[in-house]
Amino acid sequence: MREVRVTRTERDGALEIGFRFRSLDQLLDPDDPSPLPGREVTEFAEEYISSYLDGCNIKRIAGIAVGLPRKSLTPGEAALLAETIRRHFSFRIADLDDDMRVSRREGRISLALAAFNATVAVLFVTVFAGYFEEPLVTLLTGLVTILNWVTIWDTYEYFVYDYRREVRRHRIYQKLASIEVRVGEW
Repeated sequence: MREVRVTRTERDGALEIGFRFRSLDQLLDPDDPSPLPGREVTEFAEEYISSYLDGCNIKRIAGIAVGLPRKSLTPGEAALLAETIRRHFSFRIADLDDDMRVSRREGRISLALAAFNATVAVLFVTVFAGYFEEPLVTLLTGLVTILNWVTIWDTYEYFVYDYRREVRRHRIYQKLASIEVRVGEW
């Protein structure tokens, strides 16, 4: 079962979010033979923690608490778990940086295509439209308009939605890489 219980504790305007996992395997990758703090956090735990923080004001989050069943970890492992979690998110920031670099390149290409298509549309309407018959002008104007709309919408969607989401995810991972992590048992 993938159930994780979440609690929110507010103290002096700061927020601590608690995640109570049902097993250690829900939090740490059971197939990773690395010792702590080098062990990987599971994709499920990474997504669950980061998506929950996405719904919060990141500036107000002072820390997270991770709860595991009793005797899941030795006292030595429990002491390393906080560093394991921070290390994992710190490591993942490099992947997000690469994703954002590729995404920015795609955004610049989309912007260049939108500018090129807009230039073609203006040239067509002002220069070439007078040389063709009325039905052909209407057809070509419609095609150029649709092409421009699709290209401009794709560029708009990228800058307004996609890139902004990537920047937010990057900020969340930066926060998780440096945040206070308390480890407890239940």
